[in-house]
Amino acid sequence: MSIHTVKQAEDLIYQSYVRAIDHIEDVRDEKVKKPELTRRLLDLIGTPDQGQKFILVTGSKGKGSTSRFISSLLSHHGLKVGLFTSPHLVNFNERIRIDGKAISDQDLIRISNQIKESVETIEQNLSYDEYQGPIGIAIAIAARYFKENQTDINVIECGRGGKYDDTNVLNNEWAVITPIMEEHVPNLGPHLSNIVTHKLGIIKEQTKRIYINHQSEKATALIKERLPNDKRYSFYANDFSVQQIEMTSKGTSFTVKTKRSTYAHLSVPLLGGFQAINAGIAVSVAEDIVKGPLKGRILRECFTQLQWPGRCEVIQTNPPVILDGAINETTANYVKDVVKLIDQTREKKIVTIVGVPANKDYQGVMKVLSEVSDEMIVTQPDRSHLPFPEDALETVLNYHANGVSFPFLAEALDYVKKDVDIDLILIIGTQTFIGNAKRLFGHSLLDIGK
Repeated sequence: MSIHTVKQAEDLIYQSYVRAIDHIEDVRDEKVKKPELTRRLLDLIGTPDQGQKFILVTGSKGKGSTSRFISSLLSHHGLKVGLFTSPHLVNFNERIRIDGKAISDQDLIRISNQIKESVETIEQNLSYDEYQGPIGIAIAIAARYFKENQTDINVIECGRGGKYDDTNVLNNEWAVITPIMEEHVPNLGPHLSNIVTHKLGIIKEQTKRIYINHQSEKATALIKERLPNDKRYSFYANDFSVQQIEMTSKGTSFTVKTKRSTYAHLSVPLLGGFQAINAGIAVSVAEDIVKGPLKGRILRECFTQLQWPGRCEVIQTNPPVILDGAINETTANYVKDVVKLIDQTREKKIVTIVGVPANKDYQGVMKVLSEVSDEMIVTQPDRSHLPFPEDALETVLNYHANGVSFPFLAEALDYVKKDVDIDLILIIGTQTFIGNAKRLFGHSLLDIGK
C-alpha cells in the first residue's frame, strides 16, 4: 500500500518503535538501540550518505541551536547546507531542511514511498522487542533528500546519546560536542563518565576535526582523559572563546574570539548566555570549513536575521515579544531568569500569555512566571490534538491577582495590542502554541531563512 499523506509517512517512521515499545524491558541505549539497522536501511536504499559530508553535533544542552548556527553560517558563506534536527514544533518536515527550507510534503511522501519496501524488509526479521529507530528511518529520508539536492555539507543533530545513536552511522568528518551534563541517566548513565563516553562516541578515526564547547570542570577532566593525544581538537577557551555577553529585550550580544580573528558587536535574536557560546563554537567550525576568517558583514547579517523558533526567540522588538516552549516548572525558571536579567530594576510592564496543555506542568509554569508578570493571560492554540486545562484561569488567579482568559491566542494578542503601556510580552507554551504564534506574526516554520 502506497503512502499518500504526511501522516502516513510519519506512521512509517514510527511504526517499528510503536510495535516494540511495550515489549522493551531494558532502557539502556547500548542494549536497546540498534544503529546497525539504520546502516542496513541506508545500504538497502543505495547508500545515499556515501560521498556526502557530515557534521555531527551532540551534547546535553544546545545541540539544536548549535546545529542551526553552523548551518546558517555556512549557508550565508555560499554553501548549500542540509540540516537535520529534532524535535519539530508543528510539522515533521521541520526536521529536514536545506538552507532553512523544510522538505516539502510531496518530497517527504515520495521518498517515504521509495524506502518503504526496505523498511518493511528489515522489519520482517526483527524480534518482538527489537525496532528500527524513528531517527534512523528519518535520517535515511534526509540522506536521500540531501543527495538528490546535491548539498555541499550536512549538519546533523544527534539524539540523546551519540555512540549508539542512529545518526552515528554517518561518516562524519567533523564532530561538535556541546556542554555535557547528567541527563537521560537511565538510558546513558548512571554517572557523568558514562554520559561523556556516549557523547564522545561520535568521534571516529576518520573524523578530522573535533570541537569541544564550554564544559564544567568535571566534564572537561573526563573528556580530556578519554581523548586520544592528537591535534584534531579545538577546545573552548584555548582555541575559541566568547566574551562581553549581554542580554537585552532585543536578544543577546557578544564577541567571539578565535585563533584567526576577533568578531565584535555580534547579536542574535535569541536570549541566553549559552546561545552566545553556541554561536561561538559555530564560528570556529565555519572558519575551518571555509578555510579562513569569516566575513564580518556576512557574519553579522547571518546572526541578526537568524531564526530558531520557540527557544527564547525575540520575534518583535516594539514592544518586545519573546516566544519560548516552556512546559514545566524547570524550563519556566529559565525564562524567569532571562526576564530578570532584562528587567533588573523591575520597572517594565510584563504580560505573559500561557498555553500549556493539561498533560503538562501548567501549574508549575504559571507559578514561576507569575513572579515576573504584571498580568497573566491563559489561552490555547487555534488547533491542537491535546486538551487544555479547564482550571487554567483558576490556577493563574491562585498565583496572581491580575489574570484573564481568552478562548484562543489570536484573541489574547488582540487584547494585549490595545495596551500601549506594555514593555514586554511573553508567549509561553506547547509546540503547537508556539507554532500558532509564529503564524500570527507572519513567520513560517517551514522556511526560517538561511
